[in-house]
Amino acid sequence: MSHSANSNSSDTGSAAGPRLAAMDNPPEDVRVRAIKMAGDNGLLHIVAPESSIIDPAQLAPIIGDNALVLGADPRVPVAAVPGYYDAPTLIEEALIRAPVLALATDQPGVFTRTSGADLLTGNFDYDVQPFSLPVPPPSEQRSREEDSQLIEQTVSRFTELKIQQRLEETLDIPPLPEAARRIIALRSDPNYDLTDLTRIIESDPALAARIVGWANSAYYSASPPARSIDDAVMRILGFDLVFNMALGLALGDTLRLPEHDVQGLPPFWIEALFSAATMEALARQMPAESRPEPGLCYLSGLLSNFGQLVIGHVFPYQYQKIVEIQAANRHLPHTYADLLVLGIGRETIAATLLESWDIDDAVCDAVRYQHLSSYTGSNASYVNLLRLSHQALSFEGVTDYPPQLPDNNLLASLSLDTSRIDAVIELIQQSKESIEELAGAIG
Repeated sequence: MSHSANSNSSDTGSAAGPRLAAMDNPPEDVRVRAIKMAGDNGLLHIVAPESSIIDPAQLAPIIGDNALVLGADPRVPVAAVPGYYDAPTLIEEALIRAPVLALATDQPGVFTRTSGADLLTGNFDYDVQPFSLPVPPPSEQRSREEDSQLIEQTVSRFTELKIQQRLEETLDIPPLPEAARRIIALRSDPNYDLTDLTRIIESDPALAARIVGWANSAYYSASPPARSIDDAVMRILGFDLVFNMALGLALGDTLRLPEHDVQGLPPFWIEALFSAATMEALARQMPAESRPEPGLCYLSGLLSNFGQLVIGHVFPYQYQKIVEIQAANRHLPHTYADLLVLGIGRETIAATLLESWDIDDAVCDAVRYQHLSSYTGSNASYVNLLRLSHQALSFEGVTDYPPQLPDNNLLASLSLDTSRIDAVIELIQQSKESIEELAGAIG
């Protein structure tokens, strides 16, 4: 590094770092976070405002092109106190001018107070440079026509594809699997019955095995276990849930998993299945008169991160950049990295594609607006339930949602309380092994 704190002056701080004092519940705009990265030049302790995004591209000249974020789990914070670790500290330039700073410690929710003027006091190696970016504003509730226009602009900006009349052609998406096309067609038939659905599922042995495997999981604790699709439907899962589960699993087979992923995050199907199971379980905890359809809740959760597959397929180079940014900024949802790189969120692209495939509006809205706290619309119960599912799972390490306690207003809007959330999480924890086994079989 290019500097050593107090190398030419007396030490006005502690021997290791700046002068500190305890600080309770600091406002978000003064909070400071840190990450540790290992690169060509060794370990680097990086300190930046919590309200910013660390840009790995700006760090490359300092730490090298092949830098790796260490300990990026947001449930286990890295102390933001310069000199705390036996490594040089890189400090975001904007912090030096701040009158008040709340430095994160290695204890969740615990901060210490200092100022920009005091940040460099102490004996440690450091450098001060600008390397972070403002957090983009959250996405808005746009019309479907506006979403389609934004998608076309994004595609034309990052690809050489000619805009087609059909969205799946515009995005260069492969054809839907046969099972998915048949299930979608069956949904529009007012006279369909169990036999029609069973035939479709049984025609795809892998799909049939997944559904029977889920029916026999600890989540349902079926006794005796299901031995056929008919048995799984009639005795354990129910027609609507199997219908939507089969559709979601078939759609998930449309695209390959992206080659790049954020280190430490669970595989695609782990997140999808935990989200599906949690959203369905939460729906069943709601009063009967306001309860959304559990089958559509399961499908919404199962497809909640479908956008990861879409942008990994359509924008592989940009997705790699998103992964790099997300790895360094696990305190934020992936939506901000999407906006920074693409100018559009993966949920918008995924929901618009699902709509073109005639997936139920409730599912499309839940996927599209799952991170939008201000959503208002006819499918608000699905949108809010999916947001609550992310919050409920955020401490379980099975999604990329930063740790966050369930929002009280969100609970009230769904006629739920924390005791019901606790009951659902207990069920999910008891079923964890079964869900992971099913995810492994699917993946």
